[in-house]
Amino acid sequence: MIIFGTRGVTYSAGSGDFYCPQCRSELPYRHKRVRRFFTLYFIPLIPIDLLGEYVECQQCRGTYRLDVLDMNLQAEDSQYEAEFHRVVKQVMVQMMIADGAVDQEELQTIRDIYAELTNSPLTDEDIRSEVDRVRREGQNIAASLAQCAGYLNDDGKAMVVKAAYLVAAADGVFQDEEKALLATIGESLGMSRIHFNSVIQTMRAK
Repeated sequence: MIIFGTRGVTYSAGSGDFYCPQCRSELPYRHKRVRRFFTLYFIPLIPIDLLGEYVECQQCRGTYRLDVLDMNLQAEDSQYEAEFHRVVKQVMVQMMIADGAVDQEELQTIRDIYAELTNSPLTDEDIRSEVDRVRREGQNIAASLAQCAGYLNDDGKAMVVKAAYLVAAADGVFQDEEKALLATIGESLGMSRIHFNSVIQTMRAK
């Protein structure tokens, strides 16, 4: 029986120092690339395409698009939002509306999680505006996250899943739609089953 497939492989492409918008100081970074490989018996053999590349702060582990290296230090740090912060906000909203309802406790959870991650406030109006955008555009979360996977490290992917889990569990009822969306999030981010299950088990143990 021949077992083949594809998977993303992350490797270093350089390093240096940069101004981290989250840490707000000059710190070492690693430039990383994520490339999809054809695998045979789970061994990556043939490179296929580049999924993405990012700058990873070696202190906070936040990941940023490469243009952060050209950041104007006179500009607002918020212009260079860490990639997983943006994805966390998007995924939390998707998870919240998965069961068709917008629960006040879920809104509070989103505000609390976002504030903890970014040290920035998020109002109900901001969240509802994002909800309206998602519903209006009919955003496909699987396709959207697949595009983000190449810009997130393992820590960022785990944080996205944790945030989604907390939003889903906020009302005390885990709907089937929410469970299915949670699994889709992990798969779309390219997380291994072991990594995904480990994150979920950690959250359930809390």
